[in-house]
Amino acid sequence: MIAHWSKRALNFKQPAGTSRGVMKTRDIWIITLSDKGKTGIGECAPLPGLSLDNIDQIESKLGEVCKNPHLYINDLSILNEFPSIRFGLEMAELDLRNGGNQNYYGSIEPIKINGLIWMGNLDFMMHQVEQKLTEGWKCIKMKIGALEFDKELEILQSIRSQFGKDNLELRVDANGAFTVSDTNEKLNRLAEFDLHSIEQPIKPGQWELLSELCQKSQVPIALDEELIPLIDEKDRIKLLEKVIPQYLVLKPTLLGGFFESKKWIQLAEERNIGWWVTSALESNIGLNAIAQWTSKMQPKGFQGLGTGQLFTNNIPSPLNVDQGILSSNNSPIWNDVNQFISDWYSPNDEMTLHTSGSTGSPKSIQVKKEWMRNSANLTGKTFGLKEGDSTLLCMPMKYVAGTMMVVRALELGLDLTIVEPSSNPLEGISEQIDFAAMVPIQLENSIDQLDKVKTLIVGGGQVDPKLIKRLQNVPTDIYETYGMTETLTHVAIKQLNGSNKSKFFQALDGVHFEVDDRGCLVIHTPMLNPNPIVTNDLVDLADEASFRWLGRVDNVINSGGIKIIPEVVEAKLTAVISDRRFFIAGVPDESLGKKVILIIEGEKLDISLESLNKYEKPKEIYFIRKFIETESRKIDRMGTIKFLKSILV
Repeated sequence: MIAHWSKRALNFKQPAGTSRGVMKTRDIWIITLSDKGKTGIGECAPLPGLSLDNIDQIESKLGEVCKNPHLYINDLSILNEFPSIRFGLEMAELDLRNGGNQNYYGSIEPIKINGLIWMGNLDFMMHQVEQKLTEGWKCIKMKIGALEFDKELEILQSIRSQFGKDNLELRVDANGAFTVSDTNEKLNRLAEFDLHSIEQPIKPGQWELLSELCQKSQVPIALDEELIPLIDEKDRIKLLEKVIPQYLVLKPTLLGGFFESKKWIQLAEERNIGWWVTSALESNIGLNAIAQWTSKMQPKGFQGLGTGQLFTNNIPSPLNVDQGILSSNNSPIWNDVNQFISDWYSPNDEMTLHTSGSTGSPKSIQVKKEWMRNSANLTGKTFGLKEGDSTLLCMPMKYVAGTMMVVRALELGLDLTIVEPSSNPLEGISEQIDFAAMVPIQLENSIDQLDKVKTLIVGGGQVDPKLIKRLQNVPTDIYETYGMTETLTHVAIKQLNGSNKSKFFQALDGVHFEVDDRGCLVIHTPMLNPNPIVTNDLVDLADEASFRWLGRVDNVINSGGIKIIPEVVEAKLTAVISDRRFFIAGVPDESLGKKVILIIEGEKLDISLESLNKYEKPKEIYFIRKFIETESRKIDRMGTIKFLKSILV
């Protein structure tokens, strides 16, 4: 077993205020366990000033754990002083044991959650409240203790004037902001608003006062920070029997993981104390694990698991929140995405990618993660992508186009929407997408919905000239890309619409081209691959940074000593064969060596060949009901020709 850790900084979309201060960023540490080709992933997310973990020693302790993971896995109590590391290791081991794919406790049943109102000025907090109410949340939790108390009461009054307790559950969280002298008065005034509960009204450690408050307060009290330092079960029992709270707030990250949190649940239920689970500003990796565990525990009431949307650069996740309901997207593509994310954070500095087989036999190649990062950054620079921009993954993860969309999201901090690959990927998309990638068939089927996308790149095959004509009045900036698995997607682009429309591909920064003695393109892209990449693509090279693509050298037909490029002939025929797929091919001929034939999909039709010169005109025209396709739905030319021969025999 190999263990590995890496650090990631998460940036809040807006400052997150509590009575302890305001956070703009927070650090997490991701830990992976790899064994026998599988990788499990966990997250260590200590909160400075709240966690027991010594933040300054986190990385040195993680280093110790990764040197001998078995020692710590076999006895997690060794990490009692580092509960966030204990939790992360427990997560990673669970995931690995279950085969990876961020599978900790299985599927998630929909979970009711509260909407969180962060501290700030009055206008900021009221804006959050109005937004949550408009979105249809049934439970709201408001952080209090930073504004003047009367201002906070004003917000609560505004909420209650619109929604009674039967229509909206209202909670508050003081994070220990109340003092000995003002607690009773504040609790009495809060009682006017039919609150479900208040979390941690006073600072931890004041058990006598806390016990008195729990007995007398008209607002039920939930213990939160009070639980964190209690590691020994005897101390936990002593607290519960002394204070007798109405509720416990369980944060696995701060309590040492799922096993320790379950101990708290057992102690609470034995004493008829309610409980709910709350995240502690983890990334989506930790939140996903906590949601799976919470679903398995079948809690009552609203849970505090709505923090996944707080960061601009969170990690892609199948979790969705709609009107206060947390659920998980069970589309099969998420298994591939989750496993890729785990592998991305594993210690291996290389990954295996698979070619599509459209220009030859499919094969596997090894590429360095450093090259993939460089490619992601190059795309970001080319299209002006910035952290928090929305992107769409709608292609299979087994090919580089899908894989690199996830890498861009991870490296650039993009907000990635993921849908199961289909021919019409925008059909279920309601939000605006800043950047997306498609293959030509997806583009063709999405034309009427392209206003949802700001910038679109299209690869995986030539874009039909007829389709390009239909794009001219589309507001989306659409680019055809040139690239392959070996170049980690595109190294050149040409705009298909707008004022910068071009027939020539332009190299991305740091990429340059030449041609070999066959007239085929040679790519120099040292940041993506240290070796020149020799292609079989015939091009018209304008200069070292731009070219016009002509066709594949392996498709060239030598007919009677004349070389004919099928793709050039096909481009001429698009004007007369407007609604069918077709291609030009060469077949053996006794007198010419090879003769040009035209194969058209569908029923017979009359065709004018006047646009072709005498050498380009096909000697035979064949009609086939359905072309043979590759796995990626491109025309399989050789397979179709083979099929044609079989039916002509």
